[in-house]
Amino acid sequence: MKVALIGLGRWGTILKGELSKTTEIKYTCDSKTDLNQIFSDLDVQAVFIATPTETHFEIARKALEAGKHVFLEKPGTTNSTDLEKLVNLAKERNLKFAVDYEFTYHPGIKKVKELIEGKNIKSIHLEWQKWGTFKDDAVMHLLCHDVSVLKYLGFNSLSPFNTMKKRVISDSDLVWTEFKSEKETYIESLINRASPIKQKTLTVLLDKGGYIMSNNDLFSINTETQALDKIELPDITPVSASIEDFLSAITDNREPQSNSDFALEVFKVIEKVKY
Repeated sequence: MKVALIGLGRWGTILKGELSKTTEIKYTCDSKTDLNQIFSDLDVQAVFIATPTETHFEIARKALEAGKHVFLEKPGTTNSTDLEKLVNLAKERNLKFAVDYEFTYHPGIKKVKELIEGKNIKSIHLEWQKWGTFKDDAVMHLLCHDVSVLKYLGFNSLSPFNTMKKRVISDSDLVWTEFKSEKETYIESLINRASPIKQKTLTVLLDKGGYIMSNNDLFSINTETQALDKIELPDITPVSASIEDFLSAITDNREPQSNSDFALEVFKVIEKVKY
């Protein structure tokens, strides 16, 4: 499959490395490239967009209008109205449109989803410590990942009801959010992007025991010994899995996991977050 990659920043460079393993990248573009050449090239089936978020809508719209499948960096656009326009356009043209919520492709998250199926979940705690990026809004660019994980785990009717933020470097570096859902589960997210420690943790507590994912490792909580027993996971990166899913969705004519409807649902949740 021949594809085009628009945007060669940090995330675009990561996508380029993964795409080069499975596809022919016919175009790699920066801000100075004439995109019309890409959109008019019939060889290009799909366009991967990793430019600044404020540019996503126009680039994605033109790509879809040109008949290209679109893989868009999260959270998609700057507002849900524009994202919904792209969703509808993709459906009208019968094109695949995905937003890259790569954590839903993490083998640890997938295993947790499998393990908690049909069980009563008492609480879910998500915690993310990292340094930066301070120019981006933490809710739009970080909390969206936590919401995507929660929705992937089966919490469909999410609604934020309590949020606090604190300033460290920028206006929203410490963000704590509580969510309500259709299930009687306590859900909270804590984001600290002013931490020198890089740590992403998901803790799921059941009536008995539970699971903890710490960065790329998954553990079950042994209720007898209070120890953490490691669960082996396949050696698959979330980025490669999300790309593979999108490309195979095109080939097999099915919806990708992180499809446009899923992305729109995530966006409508984070738009409800009030400081």
